[in-house]
Amino acid sequence: MLAFGSDLINGAAVWKIILASLVGGAGVAIAFGVLLLGLSRARSSQAGQRTLGYGVAAISAAFCIAAVVFGLIATIDKPASTPSPPSKSAAIPTQRPTV
Repeated sequence: MLAFGSDLINGAAVWKIILASLVGGAGVAIAFGVLLLGLSRARSSQAGQRTLGYGVAAISAAFCIAAVVFGLIATIDKPASTPSPPSKSAAIPTQRPTV
């Protein structure tokens, strides 16, 4: 570990970001691919395999929908930023000279 980077970088937060991006990016793409694969196998199979294909597709669809809902909730409920203090020029009203 580099000594100069230990105070600047929060390692736990970086790993959370990496894990969230892998699940959110690659995980949803893989689940959607499994959904399509399950549907294609279910349409060209016999009755027993058809049920299994639709089951796999349903579980993958539920994961995809849950990921979208989680992303929307995370976007809507993000913490508000702190307002910046007013500048001095805005705090002092300017008056026009009278003639």
